[in-house]
Amino acid sequence: MARISTYKKTVPVVAADKWIGSDSQNQMRTRNFTAQDVADFINKKGGEDQDLRYTYKETTGYETGTLSFTGGGPYSKPLNTITTFNISSYDLRSPVLDLGDWITKALLNSDVLLTQCDDLNNWAIYSWDSAVSSGVKEEYQIDLSFRAGYGSLTAGEDYFISLLSYAGEGDLHFTYVQGVPSTSWSIQHNLGKFPSITVIDSAGTVVTGQYTYNDINNVTLTFSAPFAGTAYLN
Repeated sequence: MARISTYKKTVPVVAADKWIGSDSQNQMRTRNFTAQDVADFINKKGGEDQDLRYTYKETTGYETGTLSFTGGGPYSKPLNTITTFNISSYDLRSPVLDLGDWITKALLNSDVLLTQCDDLNNWAIYSWDSAVSSGVKEEYQIDLSFRAGYGSLTAGEDYFISLLSYAGEGDLHFTYVQGVPSTSWSIQHNLGKFPSITVIDSAGTVVTGQYTYNDINNVTLTFSAPFAGTAYLN
């Protein structure tokens, strides 16, 4: 075998290129590794400044470290059409660390950045409006408001979810949309307080009613006639 220094350099490096190394999981036996293998490993273990990492799964059924939709989702879904998704309380980098408090408290009402791990051209900024149990153990349903972004979720791809702007104790707010006309609106806002409430109907008129604070995270709004609209809680 010739000296390594005598071999020509390959420029540029491509995914199928290989080099030799030792397999630490198999008695240090000599193995070859592709550039793609190493890139995938670094990408998987890197990004320590990111908060959460999930794989988008289009099929139904709970799995640790996945982001999915109730009842399943399409292979590809435009980021600007997403208003809700489900995530595991354990992400890919912390499979034994329950992130429930981070998901339901730290991110609540804050702006988050979602990016595809290996393609930052797929990104979106959302308001993290609510986080409640999906009804499946160790999974949360997240309600979102799209702010800006470009691209799509693609099945099998990994995505970072990062805290972009923290709402803070002095700026807790919640927006609730009642799409179907009703005389009673039940709102789970998770603000941890008794918020002030402004209700506007679909015509942009302020509507008054009776507000019953069930506890610091839930309120029921009752009106004399059914209508659809939006409630702003601060």
